[in-house]
Formats: sequence, C-alpha cells, structure tokens
Amino acid sequence: MKFDEIFVEYKDEMATLSICKAADMDVLQPVLRLYKETDMRFHLVDDRTRLEEMLRTFDEGLVDDGRVTIHHSANDEEAAAIAVGLTAEGKADILMKGLISTSTILKEVLNKSHGLISGGLLSHTALFDLPNYHKAILLSDAAMNIAPDREQKMAIIQNTAGCARKLGMTRPKIALLSAVEKVNSKIPSTTDAEAIVKASRESEPEILIDGPLQYDLAVSKKAAEHKNMASEVAGDADILIVHNIDAGNVLYKSLVYSAGAKVASVITGASVPIVLTSRADSAEDKYNSIRLAMKIS
Repeated sequence: MKFDEIFVEYKDEMATLSICKAADMDVLQPVLRLYKETDMRFHLVDDRTRLEEMLRTFDEGLVDDGRVTIHHSANDEEAAAIAVGLTAEGKADILMKGLISTSTILKEVLNKSHGLISGGLLSHTALFDLPNYHKAILLSDAAMNIAPDREQKMAIIQNTAGCARKLGMTRPKIALLSAVEKVNSKIPSTTDAEAIVKASRESEPEILIDGPLQYDLAVSKKAAEHKNMASEVAGDADILIVHNIDAGNVLYKSLVYSAGAKVASVITGASVPIVLTSRADSAEDKYNSIRLAMKIS
C-alpha cells in the first residue's frame, strides 16, 4: 500500500489529542489543519495567555471552541504531568510532544502512577514514502533505543509489526539490516539477526522475517535477483529493523534530507501512541505523524 493511500480515510475522526507545551506555531499549524479537516478534539497544555494569543492569530473563535480545551501550566514539569495525565485518564487517545524536551515528557510517560507502560518497551516507528519504492515502508528504531540487545530487538519487532497490521499489512515482511547478508561472528548485527530469525520463525508464524540483509537487498528486487537471494522479504520489505540508533538515525535522516522521502513517526509500546517529533521536522511531517497516530490508536 502506498503512503498516501494509508491516510485516505481517518480511522477515527473523533480522536482526542493531548499536546504538551503547545504554545508554538510549528506545533499549532498542523494541529489546526486537522481541526479544519476532522472532528478531532484537542487538549492544549501550556501558558494560557500565550496559547490564547496564538490561537487568536488563527481564528478568534478557537479560544472558546468546544473542541479545543486549554490547560494552564506554569512550567515544563507541570505541563508534562497534565498532558500525560489526560491520556492516562482516558480523556485523550494520542499524546503529542510540543515545545518541551524529550527527556521531560518521557520521564512522565514512564511514571508508573499513570499506567501507560505495561512492562513493554517503548520504541520509535517511522513510516516512509520513498520515491523509488513501490509501497510505504516502516523503519525502527531510529530515535529511542540506543543499542538494543536481542530481547529488546524482539520487542521492537513486535511493536513495529503491531503498527504494520493496524495499517493493513496483514503479514508484514521484516528485514533485519546489516552491512552484509552473511553471518559473520565479528559483526554483531549478523549474529543477532540469525538468532532472531530462528526464534521468530518458530514462535511468530504471523510475520515473515529475514536477515541479515543489506539495505539494497531489502528494498530492491533487482539487487536480490543479482545476488541470487532466495527470500520472500528481499526486495519487498514492509519493515526495516536496524541494529542500533546510529544506523537508524543516519538512515532516517538520509531518506528525508537526501532522498526527499515523506515521513510520519510515532513512539509505540505505550497504551497510547505518542507523537514525538523534533523542531527540525517540517509541518507536513508533524501533520502526517498525527495522522499515523490516529490510524494506530
């Protein structure tokens, strides 16, 4: 399925979004675009005066609109507690990071009193529209887990596969990336891949998984045929799993800045999807990330 086809219909136009530190134009622009397109509701957490001033620059009526609720906070820690609390209480389906540090909001997400984490692993999942690929493709983990061990990689795979299924990929094809396609005891990504493939094929028949695979083999049928690679995943991957955050972050940014790929990204593994974009992300990327969160919530 193509990237734009995934978002043709919103899963739930009545979704409610809780935004931590929302008083920022880069945050509000994609939010207000969704306000016009859908029946979503929004909890905006930040300094009330600043928020009201910004909303009035878009539309005077937004301040008193029943779909937009402002929650005043005096500092980042209070904003995080309020925004995360709204999701924990079931008043919001999606949590979004605004103009606040990632560490501050994630500290609150991990606060056991909220009950948002049920023993799983948080991981970053990105959905890409690649110019030269025949369908949308997922990448994990490019932003959360620094050097996941095999058990953590299995959790990342489960999170990403769960996201894929909610996007209509019934039996996702998963490529475990490495620099080579043969197991080499000196390259940990290959030995991890070998062990994970063996364990997954025995315990999770609902996914197709292969590795180690070089990037070109994962996304190019021509490259796979040239190397006589007999694999259902090669050249047709739905999901790319990287060995560590270095590989994931470089690949993510290369696809966006050099290949011109469109992207949407969320944090999965909590009871609600978390939109955790950076200030460098475009308004379009933020907009698509919220749409992705709506699809998987």
